Amino acid sequence: MRRSDPNVPLTAESALETAREITNSRGTLVRYPHAGLESARYGRGFAFVETVGSDDGGRDCYVLVTTTGWAHGALSSPARTMDAVIAEHLAKAEHVNREILDGELSPAHLVALEAYDRGLPRIADVPGAGAIDAATTDYAEYLLISLRRHRGEPMSGRQILAHNDFLLQGPEVGRRYTQPCPHCGRPVMHAQRYPRAVCDDCRARTTDRAGRRITGYNTSFSGGMIAYYTDTLGEPNDPAAREECVEVTRTGLCFIDGVAATMREARFGGIVVQLGDPESPAGPTR
Repeated sequence: MRRSDPNVPLTAESALETAREITNSRGTLVRYPHAGLESARYGRGFAFVETVGSDDGGRDCYVLVTTTGWAHGALSSPARTMDAVIAEHLAKAEHVNREILDGELSPAHLVALEAYDRGLPRIADVPGAGAIDAATTDYAEYLLISLRRHRGEPMSGRQILAHNDFLLQGPEVGRRYTQPCPHCGRPVMHAQRYPRAVCDDCRARTTDRAGRRITGYNTSFSGGMIAYYTDTLGEPNDPAAREECVEVTRTGLCFIDGVAATMREARFGGIVVQLGDPESPAGPTR
């Protein structure tokens, strides 16, 4: 989890206050000095230990508060020591901040990074991309979609790859990774169950019948869908400010540039927007 305000310098005092908020503890936290953690190049932070009472006499728990977020858990075995927890954190911080060289990347990765750095929405817009074979282009489009979903984060394309090892594994032979958006033709993640799913750019323009922007969310981890007016979302931590679009929540009917579409809960979580009138025999299916 990220820090609530990464622009505020992290000190031992501010880290302790954060740790107290995490654990709802005011007096039982004890700082665990660790020179490597407190002076780390990546993931610098502070560690704390508290003893939590239990039927068997109590157990030690840890809290790490770092420049990138915080972690909280139990020191539940001889191998799960405070030093082991810190070592694991620092190793991960070094890993996700490693330099990825051209020689470690495939042609699909390189062209996807070029498109991302140029701010291009698809591989076909990269000069010379027409010489790339169809399978490489398909996987490169998938990579570009994945990279663009991290827009707004203070990371380069290579840093995004370093944070997401699965994107470096390479394509599976015979697998299809993208399909054309039925509204604008740009690539969208391939989903056989949702052949009319729209791309991220079209999805961002989804509105209600009156043309007011809406955004869909799952209501819980177990499923369900609710639509909110996008201009009322405000601060993510202030749900009281959100205004529900009851009609879209109830019917799923929405619009993209005036064209009918549906907003539904996806089968395995998340929200899917598909082009087509839900009342039409040829409309989207779940």
